[in-house]
Amino acid sequence: MSNGSDAKDLTKTSILPPFTAVRMVWAQTGASSDDEQSQITATLVKNSMKNIREKAEADGVNENEKEYVLSALATMESSLRNLDIAYKGRTLNFEENEKLREAYLDSIKEGIEFGNKAKDLLKSLPTMTIGAVGGVTIVSHLFGDLQEESLWGIGLAFAAAGYLVNLVIVRAGRTKTQKYYVVQDYERGLYYDQYVSRAANILTSLYLDLDRIHKNAFGQRYPVDTTDESAIVDDVLKGVRNTYCKYVHKHMREDKVTHELWPLCETGNEDAVKKCPHWEGK
Repeated sequence: MSNGSDAKDLTKTSILPPFTAVRMVWAQTGASSDDEQSQITATLVKNSMKNIREKAEADGVNENEKEYVLSALATMESSLRNLDIAYKGRTLNFEENEKLREAYLDSIKEGIEFGNKAKDLLKSLPTMTIGAVGGVTIVSHLFGDLQEESLWGIGLAFAAAGYLVNLVIVRAGRTKTQKYYVVQDYERGLYYDQYVSRAANILTSLYLDLDRIHKNAFGQRYPVDTTDESAIVDDVLKGVRNTYCKYVHKHMREDKVTHELWPLCETGNEDAVKKCPHWEGK
């Protein structure tokens, strides 16, 4: 036993409890975030890990503590790499989803542009001329010699038809756009949930590894109030998971979710979702 040690030092770590290590690893994922505060937190935690290493390697620290902390830090670094891979996978999924969204929105835009052109064509059709000779109009060929009043009526009819064609296409495009934004938001949520689940698995594995390292160094697992490792990790990830209504996946498959209802589906507010027309609970 080294100088300054006591019985408590020989039974568990006093520098780096496993659950604290898990929180530190998760906090460091903020280094990849665009949020400035998350980046600052990640930097502070990284510096804390350096301090922990220095403290474990200082003179007077018992060998059990040193063995555990140094092994724990190496394991934490490995888990950080795994989390970084998971984060990059999520980012790639987001980018691919964005490209698909842009391509689909471009197709809707082309449809709307076609509607505008069809409107202009039908509106101008009665006055379009075939060549310059004699100013013969298409309408004259189609309908023969008509009175000016009749030509005006036909012109108005074509203009009205063009307006209706444009209206139908524009409205259809707007509806498709709104629906696709909902689908895109939903899909991004699925990718995010997948990332959080992968992160949870990585952090759970980290906690188990740290617990084994602690047992090898101190002869016992680090004492905690629960034996459920997933509950410890869930506590770390509390508040970061999506809060979808429990029927959202079913109703998305059934094409029942509209842009008006999406806020209810996405937030999953208990009181609000019960007023949804598609609510299936009691």
